[in-house]
Order: sequence, then structure tokens, then C-alpha cells
Amino acid sequence: MRERSSFLRNRKSSSQAARLPVDAFSIDRASREPIQQQIYTALRDLILRGVLTPGLKLPSSRELSRNILVSRNTVVRAYEQLNSEGYVETRHGAKTYVANIPPPSSPAVRHDISKMAGRVSRFAHAFDPEKRISFSSDRSALRPSTPDVAVFPFTTWNRLFGRYLLHPNVDLFNYNYDLGYPPLQAAIARYIQAYRGVVCEPEQVVVTNGAQAALDLLSRMLLKDGDVVWMEEPGYVNARLVFSAAGADIEPLNVTEEGWGLQNVPEGNIQLIYTTPSCQHPLGLSMRVEQRLRLLDIANRKAAWIIEDDFDSEYRLFGRSIPAMQGNDKFGLTIYVGTFAKTLFPAIRVGFMVVPQSICEQVKRAALYCGQQVSLPLQATLSDFIMNGHFASHLRRTRRLYAERREAFLKLGHKYLNEWMEPFEADVGIQIAFRFKRPLDDVAIASKANDMKLNVVPLSRYYYREPIRGLLLGYAAIDERAMQSHLALLAEVIKEQTS
Repeated sequence: MRERSSFLRNRKSSSQAARLPVDAFSIDRASREPIQQQIYTALRDLILRGVLTPGLKLPSSRELSRNILVSRNTVVRAYEQLNSEGYVETRHGAKTYVANIPPPSSPAVRHDISKMAGRVSRFAHAFDPEKRISFSSDRSALRPSTPDVAVFPFTTWNRLFGRYLLHPNVDLFNYNYDLGYPPLQAAIARYIQAYRGVVCEPEQVVVTNGAQAALDLLSRMLLKDGDVVWMEEPGYVNARLVFSAAGADIEPLNVTEEGWGLQNVPEGNIQLIYTTPSCQHPLGLSMRVEQRLRLLDIANRKAAWIIEDDFDSEYRLFGRSIPAMQGNDKFGLTIYVGTFAKTLFPAIRVGFMVVPQSICEQVKRAALYCGQQVSLPLQATLSDFIMNGHFASHLRRTRRLYAERREAFLKLGHKYLNEWMEPFEADVGIQIAFRFKRPLDDVAIASKANDMKLNVVPLSRYYYREPIRGLLLGYAAIDERAMQSHLALLAEVIKEQTS
């Protein structure tokens, strides 16, 4: 039942005290909100609205409690909360007065403040030209770079994770291991040494909040205004954006099915080279060993750092994965970046970088102060998942599964899409790049397809200067039946857009 009460009865007092209409505020005894909180909220709102003016004496706790029929202690606690937040102040004799709070700004002032939204740094404006693609969240469909999370062994993962919650290790729930949980650093080092041919020690592994966080940190550490970044064209959009945000000038390292255009080295200084040699993003090509060695030699001659983003390299259709370029680097210039988002599940948001000894301590300090810490219980679980062999088993299963799905997807793609586009010749990754056979607007087609929840990406998005038009399509997260329905629908979209 809701009871309405006034602050106090109309009594004469020697000093000015708050006098309010009967319905100034009410106490709802049926509410789940504590009465103390109701009193606090009502008084606070009256003060902020200016009904209770600065300097006004409030009723004593005894008087107010008697008038609204509640315990005096309840009123005392409400007054104490108001006092601690600065809405009221207690003076001599334990009397409570409304504090002097500045009035709200006028509409004109608020309008001027709203203009501050446009006065952000150049870093924020660096992302303005890039139109974000809105994917449908209810299904993965043809979204690139998307693994099948339904086949991940969550039962095993939850069991490992649950151990740390049921029997907590105090070290994992405190401010410890800022730059990576040592067992996970060792597990990652062991894995990439065995499977990716990376040469490193565990202390060179810095655990990050995904690969993108590593790229952002490195861009801020290694680049300044006007530095040149020689970057693959087409290339990973999110890397290009953070390099540009750091003030760098992007020079294209052209990539085609014939390989990387290493003959066109930019003149002058190059501060950074960005490459995805084991699974070129987005084309899915692999850099041949002679080009890798040549690129390392160019970096040495130019005194440039190399960021090797090891993107999707685990999912090679034929044979084992090509070893990382970092293992061939005799100059100590390569920073190796990896992620578990594709091999495990995207929401894990755990990545890492292997940093050359020469800048290892500097990178660690920057990572520490830039908030790169990853949940320690999560790191401990991932460490156990790797060291107990579950990661390797999961990789073997998904390699076989994705190889079968890739073959089916290419056959169905030929059946439904061959009239308009063809795939690039590639055999690695969990997405396939298609180019249009004739001039078509891939942005318009992708927009229409995504209205149908197909989640495709226009290929031109990955080009910095002269784009090739097409679509980037993911296949790993869907079975053959879903492939058929999605590709048939995509064919209808293209047909409608070209008719």
C-alpha cells in the first residue's frame, strides 16, 4: 500500500525549516526499494530541482521520522548518505541544511558544451572515413574470419575453468602477472616453436586483449607523424586504421596471385612493414620462401620493423602450415602477432605478440600502462587447455572439418555464383575471396546481401587505392545445407542488382 506523507506539520519554528506540500514525496511500503533509499532519492531530487534551496534547514531526523511514520534510524541513514555526497551539510547542534549546489547550466550553455563532441583528437578522427559493416547478430551466415564455435569443446573448457573458481588460487585473483601468466607464456612459446617455427623464449611473449590490441600498442610505440608504413594492398583494414591513427603514411605493398610486389620498394625511410605471409588477408595466399628472405633483407637495409600478423595460418587445405617468417629472421626485426580468436572462439579476446629482445622491455612497460592485462583465470584456463593437449586435438578436428567445408563451398560457389564471380586461387584460411568477372558495385551488393542477413564483406574494402571488386565470404561456421541456402540467396541478390 502506498502512503503519502508530508515532511512535517505546519508548526512555527524559530528558524527557517523546509515546509513542503503534503504530496512532496511518498513512501511506498510495498516497493522492494528500501525506505531509506526512497527518502534519500526524494530529498536529493527536490534539492537538484531547486525546491529545497541552499541554506534551508531540513527537519530533524526525529521530526521527519515522526511525520512519515518510519524509524528514526532510517531517516538518519538517508541524511548521512545525502551528507556524504554533498547534498546537505550538518552544522552545530546536529542541524541539517541544504548545501550550496550550483544551479544547472542554462540551455544555451548546454548547447555550447555539445559542440565538444567534434573537438576530439586526430586519433579519433582517423576512423571517421571507415564505414563500419553492420553484421546480423543472430547467425554467422557467410561472415569471414568466423570459426564454428558449435564444435568447440566447451565441456572440457568449462571443467578447466571451473577448477579455478571452485578452488581459487589467490595469485590469479590479485594484481599479478601484468604482462602474461607465466605458464601461458611458456605454453604459447612451446606451441609456436613446434607448430609455427617461431624462435623465442617465454619472456618474449606478451599476452594482449586480442591481436588488434597488440597492433594498436605497436603502432603507438613504433610510429610517429609522417613515418612510412609499407603495408599489403589489399590488406587488413583494422591494421591500416591504427597505423593511420598514429600519424603514419601508408605505402602499398601490392599483392596478387603472382606474389608480393617487392620490386617496388618505397624510396626513403620505412619505419614499419606489415605483412600476413602465411595467410594473406584477405586473399588467402602464402608468401614463398624466396620472397620472405628478400623482405627480411629489405627490412634490414631500410632499418624497418616487420609486423608479421599470423592470420589463419593453422587452416591450410593441403599439408602442414608454412612456418612463420619470424623463424628466418637473423636480424631481430620481426614482431610476431597471433590470436586465439579463430582457433578457439572469437569472444575469447586473447592474443599475443612475440617481441624481439632489443625492445622487449619497452613493449612490456607500454603494455603495462596501456591496460593490456587479460583476465588471469582465463589465461590459466587457456594454459591448461594447451598443455593438456586439448588445443592440438581441437585443431586437428577443425582442420579436417574446415577442409571438407571448403571443398563443398567452392563447388556450391561455382554452381550458384560462377556467372558473376570466381575465387582467388588459395588454399589457406577460413574465408575465400571472390572477384567479379565484370564491373559490379561490390559495396552495393554487400549492403543488399547484408540486409538479408548474409554477412558478406566487399573485397574493395581491403584496398587502399585501386580496388579489385568482389566479395569476401566465410564458410567455416556453416554446414553444407546452410551453404546452399545462403549462396542461392546471394545469387538472387547479385542477379537483382545486375538486372
